[in-house]
Amino acid sequence: MKPTPKSREEFFRHYLEKTPIAMAFWRSMECHRFSMEKLDHPVLDVGCGDGFLARVAFGQKLEAGIDLDEGEVGRAIASNSYKKALCASATALPFADKSFKTVVSNCVLEHIPDIDKALSEIRRVLKPKGRLLITVPSECYNNDSFFRGLLTAVGLPGLGKLYIDKLNQVFKHFHVDDAKTWERRLKKAGLKMEKADYIIPVKTFHVYERWMMLAFPSKILKKLLGRWVVGPRWPVIAFATNWFRKPLNADGGPGACYFIIARKG
Repeated sequence: MKPTPKSREEFFRHYLEKTPIAMAFWRSMECHRFSMEKLDHPVLDVGCGDGFLARVAFGQKLEAGIDLDEGEVGRAIASNSYKKALCASATALPFADKSFKTVVSNCVLEHIPDIDKALSEIRRVLKPKGRLLITVPSECYNNDSFFRGLLTAVGLPGLGKLYIDKLNQVFKHFHVDDAKTWERRLKKAGLKMEKADYIIPVKTFHVYERWMMLAFPSKILKKLLGRWVVGPRWPVIAFATNWFRKPLNADGGPGACYFIIARKG
C-alpha cells in the first residue's frame, strides 16, 4: 500500500486520481479526520465500498469489511484492503459476538433505514470498551445548504425545502440529525458517545454543494458501469489542488458532517 497521506491536500490528490472533484473534496476531509485516530485491532469497516478509504486513510490492511454492493466487495477483495471482505448487511453482521476492538463506518449509517438494528449489531460485535468511529451528515447539511439559503433569500422557502428533500432522496439519506439525536440513538443501542466533532465547515460545504452538481453525470455512469468514469486526471488535479486549497483547509464552527466516537460500555 502507498504511504498514508498526512494533510487534507494529500488526501484530496489521492481521491482526485479516481473520483470527481466534489466527491474527492468531501472524502478527503473525512479521510484526514479518520487518519488522526489510532486503530485498535481487529477492525471492522461497515460499508467498506471498494476499500479505497481504508487504503488511503489508514494505510494498512484491516481485518474485515462488509458492504451490500457485491461489485464493490469484489473490488475490495481485489485491492487487498481487508483480510476478509463480505457482502453483508449492517443489520445482520456475519461475525461472532465481541469480535472487534474497533468498528469504522464512513458516511454509511445515514443510509440505513433500520439504524437502531445496525447500531445494536455493531455493539454486539464490539469487544468491551471497543470503539465505534463514524462520519454522518449533520443537521447543517439540511439547515445551512447554499441552494436552500439562496432560494429562501429570493422568497422561495418551499422550493428550498423541496431541494433538500430531493437531495436526501437522491443520496438515500434517512438520518440527517443533530448530535443530541445521535447520542440518544447510540445510548439506546448500548454505546456511549464520547465525541461529536463538526467537520466540513459550512462555507466549505457550500463550495462542495456547487461542484456536486457537476458530479451527477459521473454518479449515473458509476451506477451503470460499477465504477467511476473520469477523464484525464492531470489537468483536473492541477486545477483542483490550487482552486480548492483554502476551503479544503478551513476549520472551525458548525459543519455539514460529524465525526463521532462512541464506546461500548
